[in-house]
Amino acid sequence: MEEIRRKLIELNGCVPPEITVYPWYTFVLHEMVRPYQGCVHQERVGGVHFAKGATRTYVPKADVARYYCDRENQAYSDRLGDFALLCNEASDGKVIRRLNDMFAHIFVDEVQDLAGFDIDVLELLLRSPIAMSLVGDIRQSTYRTSYATKNKKFCGRGFILKAEAWKKAGLCEVTYMAQSRRCIQPICDVADLIFPDLPKAQSKNESQTAHDGVFVVRTIHVEEYRRQYQPQVLRLDRRFGAGLPAENFGMVKGLGFERVLIIPYGGITKWLRTGKPEHVAGSADEVYVGITRAYQSVAFIHDGDVAVPGISIFEP
Repeated sequence: MEEIRRKLIELNGCVPPEITVYPWYTFVLHEMVRPYQGCVHQERVGGVHFAKGATRTYVPKADVARYYCDRENQAYSDRLGDFALLCNEASDGKVIRRLNDMFAHIFVDEVQDLAGFDIDVLELLLRSPIAMSLVGDIRQSTYRTSYATKNKKFCGRGFILKAEAWKKAGLCEVTYMAQSRRCIQPICDVADLIFPDLPKAQSKNESQTAHDGVFVVRTIHVEEYRRQYQPQVLRLDRRFGAGLPAENFGMVKGLGFERVLIIPYGGITKWLRTGKPEHVAGSADEVYVGITRAYQSVAFIHDGDVAVPGISIFEP
């Protein structure tokens, strides 16, 4: 979301007053649940309770207050979409009519992250008169808005199945794009190796610097490399890279950096050494996100052999 705000400010000097940028949960809560929640639940919902896994409260849905909200009247995140659908039904469609009066066009980014009843919310919006544009990359499914069993097969890479079903039902058109406006072509080429069965990306970034491409940096050269190029250091999670100021792959999705330095875990090390993508299959989306944060250069800390094509060894 911050990357969208940054781009709007870059283009316009500010976020134009006619544009509202929302995180998904905030949009659903502020614009779908709260305006007509009085039809089913009188006490104003205070916020969102971010569920870890699927919420299990063992109360009937008819008990709206206890089913959808915790004791502090915070709505469970994985049931928020269902709550919005209930509010729209109970208000005889006023939720959608209000949105139609407010917004000429709704854009949803990172749509592959939506799961559970949030996918049904999308369908409700697609069936409305509101113009909709959904954008996503099924190779970047590092997060889910819900771990409910509802629509489970359409999560992440399965989202394309739902998109095609909507297309067949006449709710949308589906356009496949294999372009990157961020990464230069050598970075695209290496990232594509993570998903060998998907279409190859074509770079629209024609910028050139003195240090472009994908590299391996030996451990003894890491500090020198960091001083010289000042890359953003990334890692799978906090178990890796103690002593280096790093961000997790999942925390930087949507962001871009001129240069990235990746701290490997066992799977990346094996992939670099053998060139076989199955070694990173369990975290392929996260690794893909990490590589594709870079505009001009990506480097892996690695002391072994390199079998992945397109990667050079950094020589100080």
